[in-house]
Amino acid sequence: MKLCLIKASAESDFKAYKSVRGGPPQSIFSAAAATPDWVEIELFDEVLNKCDPQRITADVVVIFFSTPDANRGYDIAHALKSRGIQVAIGGLHATFLPEEAKNYADTVITGECENIWEEFLADAKKGELKPRYSGTPADLSKLNPYPTNLITAKDYGWEWSVLVSRGCKHNCSFCLIPGMLGKTRYRPIPDIVAELEAMETDWVELHADHLTEDRDYALELFRAIEPLGISWVGETTIRIADDEELLDAAASSGCKYLLIGIETVDKAALKRAGKGFVKPENLKEQIARIHKRGIIVDSAAILGFDEHGPDIFTKTADLYHDIGVDSTAAAIAIPFPGSRMYKQLEAEGRLLSDDWGDYDGSHAVFQPKQMTPEALEYGADAFNRRFFSTGRCLSRTVRQIGDFGLSTAMQIQS
Repeated sequence: MKLCLIKASAESDFKAYKSVRGGPPQSIFSAAAATPDWVEIELFDEVLNKCDPQRITADVVVIFFSTPDANRGYDIAHALKSRGIQVAIGGLHATFLPEEAKNYADTVITGECENIWEEFLADAKKGELKPRYSGTPADLSKLNPYPTNLITAKDYGWEWSVLVSRGCKHNCSFCLIPGMLGKTRYRPIPDIVAELEAMETDWVELHADHLTEDRDYALELFRAIEPLGISWVGETTIRIADDEELLDAAASSGCKYLLIGIETVDKAALKRAGKGFVKPENLKEQIARIHKRGIIVDSAAILGFDEHGPDIFTKTADLYHDIGVDSTAAAIAIPFPGSRMYKQLEAEGRLLSDDWGDYDGSHAVFQPKQMTPEALEYGADAFNRRFFSTGRCLSRTVRQIGDFGLSTAMQIQS
């Protein structure tokens, strides 16, 4: 039997963000890793290259996508079903809107795939797919490494991804991770080390939604991978800057780039979003400690919280520059279906669009409290113009040359 796994991706600013910051997507690679040898696999990651549904010859296709890519995913599903190919839809969007997804596919896979994967494949082989496969939390000690022969590290600019954990203890208002993956679970560290040792590249994402949530685990992991001589990127909170032992261990193990969720500089918005531990007045000193270890700081700026007034765009651009954020992308808050934000806006009658293509971080799909939707969209553009002005880019480059060296500074600004 031939299986095709597709990570659908629409043309949008959301795709541009993923292409810069993303390696192998967990969805298709986790499913491929769980697939037994009797199944032939083909993978498509549309962040890299679009697939042509008319040229796919698989017996069953599974399409994964998040909300901004739903329209593209449904288009692929329709084209495949019209050719008589069995189609399943999975991923974040389908997990929270399974009845909608079912309109476009033979079956819907919700949650994590591993525990239902062999049942699903056996049913597909018989041509007897059930309407729903409800995944449950996987035992991460039983996971196989991502396959490296279907899409290679070279395709991702010699960056790879190794899974460390799933889930997150925080419940940020705009995030779907706790709702889909639950509380944090970790892979055995020897499994991670073995997978890192087998990579064909020395640049890797240590994939976790909150890499340093468990301090003891993180310290043990960093000490275990230090001898490997790799360079890595990870996602964590600003709290790492307040733990010098942990920060030193991260740097010694090869940390070069951290995605840190600052999100907004408004204290009230941070508190209501579930990120009250971020203190804007401390950020400059905290980021300086990270820079001292030669680590780049990337943090998206989320705009459009109810607490945001018309001055938030200038205020955020100025503060992000002042505190030393190296790389950022302004994103209008996306109320993903299933999130607390979506439920609140829906209950208040403030959602303005049901076109999932608009949920890309560039469009105001809800009525802001303190401005018009048009002002929010204009303000997000104004943030980008201000933060990425020629003068400020030159200023950051000078500072980054001192922090990271000329070559790295040029790469950041490009």
